[in-house]
Amino acid sequence: MKEYKVKRYGRDRRHQKTAATLKTVLMVLLIAGACAAGWFLYDPISAWVTEKAEERQQRQEEQNQNQPGNTENPGTTDEPTAEQTALPESCAVLDTAVLYDMAALENRLSALAAEGYTGAVFDLKDGDGLVLYQSALEDVTGNAAQTAQRYDLPAVIAKIKAAGLTPVGRLWAFDDHTAGRKLTDATVKYNYTETNWIHNDKEAGGHTWLNPMSERAQGYILSLLGEAAENGLEVLILEGVQFPTGYSLNLATYAEKGVNVDKSQVLADFTAKAAAAMKARNVSLWTALWLGDLSGESVRLGGSPLDVMASAENCLIKAAPEQFATRKAPLEESIYTVMHPWWSSLSKKLPAGVTLAAEVQGYAPAADLWQGSGWGETQRAEQIRAAQEAGAVSILLEQTR
Repeated sequence: MKEYKVKRYGRDRRHQKTAATLKTVLMVLLIAGACAAGWFLYDPISAWVTEKAEERQQRQEEQNQNQPGNTENPGTTDEPTAEQTALPESCAVLDTAVLYDMAALENRLSALAAEGYTGAVFDLKDGDGLVLYQSALEDVTGNAAQTAQRYDLPAVIAKIKAAGLTPVGRLWAFDDHTAGRKLTDATVKYNYTETNWIHNDKEAGGHTWLNPMSERAQGYILSLLGEAAENGLEVLILEGVQFPTGYSLNLATYAEKGVNVDKSQVLADFTAKAAAAMKARNVSLWTALWLGDLSGESVRLGGSPLDVMASAENCLIKAAPEQFATRKAPLEESIYTVMHPWWSSLSKKLPAGVTLAAEVQGYAPAADLWQGSGWGETQRAEQIRAAQEAGAVSILLEQTR
């Protein structure tokens, strides 16, 4: 018998109609659900969009107010808004010799990084007034008294950064007996004459000083700071911001006869000027001041030392315990006991807005200034403890006198 295949056309049509109906119902349900969701979410979404629009408008208004030449808001300034690089929490001072030897520098930096230091401090201009890097300033290159051997500043900065540390340049200001060879009109004079005053007999190392009241001397220091910033340094320490110490101070003259010299005001004005110049370049400038000079009237800082601190804003306090010792009264065994009262006194009268850092003494005091059994980690830790309790945010270890 011949077999026949049965074609079920009616059943297929019914199946197709059912599927089409289900698709239509599903589409209607999806549209209805979307409408319902939109209904309930409209208010929160609308509020969020409005909030973001207001935030964008507020940011735009703030940017417009900070544009140079804007006079609608007199309280705004043209100063950079980017955060300045702070003085690292833990710094060590590099020996000057390694700055001229890249291999030695790399080894030293690796050792510092392994010990946990986060910053490396190095001299740009030392306590003798020698500019140690390859400066392009005519006041340096045109001074025969300057050293002929100078290190490559950009190379040193690059090495320090490559080691994972923050480079910190240190520059001495007015305690300078080299610049005066060229800046003859910018030195401290002897008893209102054109003769240079020296702070001691030449046989005993007496030397000239740059005059803190001299605009020429101040301009020289500011130009060196500016050159350091142009080379990429973002953190600088300014040492030697002071008037001279030594002998025959009554014969040291800083201005014409009859002109009153307010040491504190002169230094405060200069530190404010230097801080503003560096802030404009987004450089963090720290002014180094001796802790012992901040307790009252000071030969270095005048009658109002705290005014100098207030103008500087960022202050590196030179807190070597040795400064408080004499042969008749050597340091006590506990260095914390020595340092705590000084730091505590300073913290109680600290001017508003001043940030503190501390330079601690890593080297041993002279034998007749301390009768302890040994100078090491314990003594450093006690210095750091006293400084941090007073609010110091950074610690710099000075290992050589």
